[in-house]
Amino acid sequence: TYTYTYKSKQTHTYNKHKSLIHEFENNVHELNSIVEVVQQQIDAVSSKFFADNYELEILYTDPARIRRLRQMLYDEHFYNVLQDRINLHSGWQYATLEIGCRDGEWTKNLVAGDPLNIADICEEFLESAIKQFPDQYKNRICKYLIKDNTYIPNLPKNQFGFIFSYNFYNYLSLDSIKQLMLHSFEWLRPGGKIIFTYNNADLPAAAAYAESYFMSYVPNSLLIPMIDSIGYKITFSWDYEPAYSLIELSKPGNLKSIRSSQALGEIIRKN
Repeated sequence: TYTYTYKSKQTHTYNKHKSLIHEFENNVHELNSIVEVVQQQIDAVSSKFFADNYELEILYTDPARIRRLRQMLYDEHFYNVLQDRINLHSGWQYATLEIGCRDGEWTKNLVAGDPLNIADICEEFLESAIKQFPDQYKNRICKYLIKDNTYIPNLPKNQFGFIFSYNFYNYLSLDSIKQLMLHSFEWLRPGGKIIFTYNNADLPAAAAYAESYFMSYVPNSLLIPMIDSIGYKITFSWDYEPAYSLIELSKPGNLKSIRSSQALGEIIRKN
């Protein structure tokens, strides 16, 4: 009797265990089906955002409109974190490049770089960024126009120790960012760093910006593989609610300089 009862309990336990596994597998299958449907819906919407990003780039070409619309407010904490990263990589030993200087909101924080180079899509922005400095320092700043949001003609290769961009990549498509990143990889010295902000659409608020066509659709889940494919190493990445995202990359190699002191002569650019 004892043996029969024991075997019956074993059989009951086995059948219950088997039933639970079967139920679990059905639940997993159902969940995977739901995830697949949701992903298909996300892909359909995302493809539209990717296509519309190019139209978004074309909209932002007039300086007055850019000043009115391209505003990315930040609090003291975000400012301090970004400033600390700038201070860590900007110095007189290496040239610094700012991409998308606008009216020079952040340009004044980059003056440690020597020489300082600024670039934007409009000559008006370049002049506006420079006018905040004394005449003696104005002559030391090199300025460039950005072509098609993706390229800066006449920039030397392997010369920059630090490249910085605030609230410029936020309005570029992923393809345009890739082209600009490829060029930046050539402009940087080995070991040089690049820091930029972008609209990480993996964040709910940032996705809302993309849905309203205020900023571009650049989810971190797609940006990171693209960065890896170019050859950058990610040295710092930060998402700050509701929709502030910055990333810091390094070109492989060791950053070196033969300078023993800061240059004091005037920089004359020849066309």
